[in-house]
This record gives sequence, structure tokens and C-alpha cells, in this order.
Amino acid sequence: MALNIRFDLPLKGYSVGTIPADTPRSLSGDMDNVRPQDSIERCLRIGQRPGLSKASATQIATALSPVVAIGSVSVVDYTGS
Repeated sequence: MALNIRFDLPLKGYSVGTIPADTPRSLSGDMDNVRPQDSIERCLRIGQRPGLSKASATQIATALSPVVAIGSVSVVDYTGS
């Protein structure tokens, strides 16, 4: 069963300091590395913020051996009983 949820795009960007109930529908209180306009096709939809520069000068992939997965690991120290 598909669930369709409609919401307004935050076309005016990010709002700091407003409580969620008072945040205008054209703003978002929680955005991270996104923008309301797609960076490549320039259409109005949630798009990823483009990178500013390469993170490393080292080449990690080629056309013959592309990157197929990237993972993340978090370590939490537990000192309780």
C-alpha cells in the first residue's frame, strides 16, 4: 500500500529560531545540505547542495572499478552496568 504525503517545498530556505508550529510553510526548520532548486536541472524540487571542492586529491575509483558502497560506523562507549 502506497502512502502519499503532500508538503510544501521550503522555497524560502531555512528558518532559525522559530518553533515548528510558527514556522511559515515556505521555510524549513530542519535542512542539511539541501536546497529548494535542483543544482543540475535547475527545476524546483529538493536538491542536494553541490560540493565545493574535492575532499582528497587521491583517486579512489576508476571506470573499471567504481565505488559501489560507502559506509559509516559510529562507536558508542557504554560505561553502565
